[in-house]
Amino acid sequence: MRWEAGMLRYHGPWRITVLGKDTDFEQRVLVRGRYGTRVLPGCAGASLVVDEDSWTLALEHLAPGRLWRPNLRTTPGPLTDRDGTPCQVVTSNDCHRSGKPLDYANLVLRLERLDTASDTPGTPAGPARSPGLRIRY
Repeated sequence: MRWEAGMLRYHGPWRITVLGKDTDFEQRVLVRGRYGTRVLPGCAGASLVVDEDSWTLALEHLAPGRLWRPNLRTTPGPLTDRDGTPCQVVTSNDCHRSGKPLDYANLVLRLERLDTASDTPGTPAGPARSPGLRIRY
């Protein structure tokens, strides 16, 4: 995972799950990769599996009467270990509202790495390997 102007970059297979939304604005998660753009609605429980060599994640909101706009702030949490699976919580604030702290999270995602065959717990694994499978680097 790497931060890039307004978006996060990931590599390999991850599951994205929306844990919660606390805002009146519609939210969405955009995943852009080599094979196009996929949209995950920002509704609690929505989930998407992404399996590409390299892909980006961006969060947006739809204010009434407006177009989709990037969320004001997206904050990736630390990579943690959840029952042997590398995970990360990502929080986002769509726009600043009077009386709310700037780091208020109104969209919360969990990302789980799907190929977890790693020698070091809490470290994202490399490509999964099986007999007869050729992996190019």
